[in-house]
Amino acid sequence: MSRDERRLQLLATAAEIIRADGTNSLTLVSLAERAGVSRPIAYDHFKSREGLLMALYREYDQRIGRAIRQALGDRPESVDAVVSVLSTAYIDGVLAAGAECDEVHAALSGSPETRDFLRESREFYVDEFHSALAPFVPLRRRADFAVLTGILGTVEGVAREAAAGRLSRAAAIAGSVTVVVGALRRHAELTASTRS
Repeated sequence: MSRDERRLQLLATAAEIIRADGTNSLTLVSLAERAGVSRPIAYDHFKSREGLLMALYREYDQRIGRAIRQALGDRPESVDAVVSVLSTAYIDGVLAAGAECDEVHAALSGSPETRDFLRESREFYVDEFHSALAPFVPLRRRADFAVLTGILGTVEGVAREAAAGRLSRAAAIAGSVTVVVGALRRHAELTASTRS
């Protein structure tokens, strides 16, 4: 098995451990045992439990990012269509990742050394959303960072509620689109009024 294939196998095994027993049961030792590899192999790939958790979360981010870019490849023609694509791809990605994604996020939130990693994850999505919306809405990455972060917070919040079973997929997408489109319209009105 190549190094990349082994890494993917270890990540899939880690996700299985989390689904079955929760994040508290996930260690590099338990991963090695469940995957049928030696402990040094698990440590060589991830160095620490935090490294493993960050690798899992990065995998979620990459999958969702690919889904967003693929869906945007159809070139939506309005801000409403772009917001619908962003919301749908993000929510579907979180739903596909399952409950373990939320558990990994919670485990990462509790560690001071991983907070920077979570900030980078949020910035990854802010950049994705900014790139998708830029042709339709005059958002500047730095000056409008609060608006972009609020958009992400909305989409992320409804996605987590859908993953927890408190919202249906359809309700999560519709709610996200309604709030984000409304916020973007209000932002555009405020921007226009300050320029006139």
